[in-house]
Amino acid sequence: MSTALHGLGHYLPTVIERGGVRRPIAVEPIGPSTLAVPAGRGALAQAGLATEAVDFIIFATMTPDVVFPGAGCYFQHQMGCRTVGALDIRAQCAGFVFGLVIADRFIRAAVYEHVLLIGAEVHSSGLDYSADGIRIAALYGDGAGATLLGTGKGTAALRGAAIHTDGRHHQQFWCEYPASRQHPIRVTVDDFRARRHFPAINFDAVRRFGEAALPQVIGEALHAAGTAPEQIDRYIIGHLMPEVAEAVGGHLGIPSSRLNIPSARHGHLTAAALPVALSEDVSNGIVGPGTTVCLAACGAGFAWGAAVVTL
Repeated sequence: MSTALHGLGHYLPTVIERGGVRRPIAVEPIGPSTLAVPAGRGALAQAGLATEAVDFIIFATMTPDVVFPGAGCYFQHQMGCRTVGALDIRAQCAGFVFGLVIADRFIRAAVYEHVLLIGAEVHSSGLDYSADGIRIAALYGDGAGATLLGTGKGTAALRGAAIHTDGRHHQQFWCEYPASRQHPIRVTVDDFRARRHFPAINFDAVRRFGEAALPQVIGEALHAAGTAPEQIDRYIIGHLMPEVAEAVGGHLGIPSSRLNIPSARHGHLTAAALPVALSEDVSNGIVGPGTTVCLAACGAGFAWGAAVVTL
């Protein structure tokens, strides 16, 4: 038994200018679960299935609606998915690939027939758009992507994947506060004044790691899939910095016509980057049934992964 992507959907809020850059930004007071609803409905529509067909929900995000419960709970309620299980995962930029691996195991084991996998983020409400923080804030956007996964049909299949985490480097790319390990309260006035509730990034470390890890994990995924590089019709590479994804493409000899770098268009959407880009490619007729795509992403954690899918 194999797993396949039966439908895709995405949603991007209106593009506005903030801090001198134009990005899709959720200006209403909403979380990623609300952005994910039209994406999820789009995936179901493309699969030709009703909401009742969903057996399980996996929600990848690093910007949940609230501290708890998970964004998957909010999404499940808004979608009207009865009482099916909803699982949040936190693998940051690589969250969608991690979600694919988890969904694949459930489907192969015949635990669930249809898994709705979401990648959704609302970064804009947690960024510093002042002169002090715009270098980081300018890199991000908001959005949501979704896929409905089920049993493979014909040649359609998730062919192979590889995922990794290396927590030794977590302080190179993180958001420290609010933090449950901070006592007696999770964030103090001094923490706010020090801007420790905004993302902090060691750009050189993140760049070096992406340029090393992405080619390696793409090679692992291709090996797991038994697929040669020339058999890949489209590469979608998610990274905070578009120039890193471009450098990886150059290193691997990927022609620009076969390379999709979502952060170059929308800003970095972290867990939403890969499903949004893949859904856009399907909508634009760039990929379709029988097309083989390699999805890869690397980011905070450090967490990274890649997957090879035939649509």
